[in-house]
Amino acid sequence: ILDVADLTVDIERRQVRRGGEDIPLLAKEYAILEYLIRNQGAVLSREQIENRIWNYEFTGSSNNVDGYMSRLRKKIDDGFEPKLIHTVRGAGYVLKVPERTTQ
Repeated sequence: ILDVADLTVDIERRQVRRGGEDIPLLAKEYAILEYLIRNQGAVLSREQIENRIWNYEFTGSSNNVDGYMSRLRKKIDDGFEPKLIHTVRGAGYVLKVPERTTQ
C-alpha cells in the first residue's frame, strides 16, 4: 500500500482511495497513477510515461499522456485538497504534496 497525503493505492488489490472514497480508474489511468506514486516527488517526462505505460518508442507529438493526465487529475484531485498531481512546464508531471508557504 502506497500513500501520499490522503491518497492510498493498494497495489495488490489495484484499489485507489482518496479522502476515504473509492476512486474507480481505467487500466491505463491506474498504471499511470501507480508509476507516479512509485516515483513520488520525481518529475516524469511524457516520454518516460509513454515508454512505461504503452511500451513503445514514440515519435512525433501525442496528446495521449496529456489526455490521461487530465482525466486522472479530475478523478484524483477534483474536490480534494491538497492537489497532488502537478505539471512541471517543459519537463513532465510529478505526484507530490505541495510545500506549504508561510505568509
